[in-house]
Amino acid sequence: MSRGSDPDDWFGGAAAGDDGADDFVRGEDAEDWLRDVGEPSPPWYETIDRRVVIVAVVAVGLLIAVLAAAGVFSSGKPATTPLTPTTATVTTSTTTQTTPTTPASSVPAPTTTLKPGDTGAQVKVLQRALTSLGFSTGTIDGSYGPATEAATTSFQRSVGLKTDGIVGPATLRALKSALQKR
Repeated sequence: MSRGSDPDDWFGGAAAGDDGADDFVRGEDAEDWLRDVGEPSPPWYETIDRRVVIVAVVAVGLLIAVLAAAGVFSSGKPATTPLTPTTATVTTSTTTQTTPTTPASSVPAPTTTLKPGDTGAQVKVLQRALTSLGFSTGTIDGSYGPATEAATTSFQRSVGLKTDGIVGPATLRALKSALQKR
């Protein structure tokens, strides 16, 4: 029983009188994998169109420029500013007197150790205490962030403690002592 020619028969050979089959396999239209073994193929970089490379480089450059303008490459840390004591000036007709904005006697010291990343009421107590001593923590928000850490480090430096930005037992004692003296 003869089924005729099957177009999906990849392994079937061409008929003996079919001239087109031999031309396809050995002709100029043959694909790279059919080349003779001794014929070298061009290097990969010679096969790439230079216009495609230029477009790709320009696109990557524009992407980097847009990301930089959006601030993706910034560190996210706020710029450090010099910490100055917060004071209010009271002027009378004859004298000028400078006093802290918050009386130190009414500001308690925190009761627990604190470190960057902590949040809560004790962090607010720390921020109020540092602010009353003249070390600005920025907004009193209960978040031990970079500004609170910088204020803690400045306080530690001012009293001769290790400047690690962590409120440990020694820093707690120094804070209590400094608040009582004011």
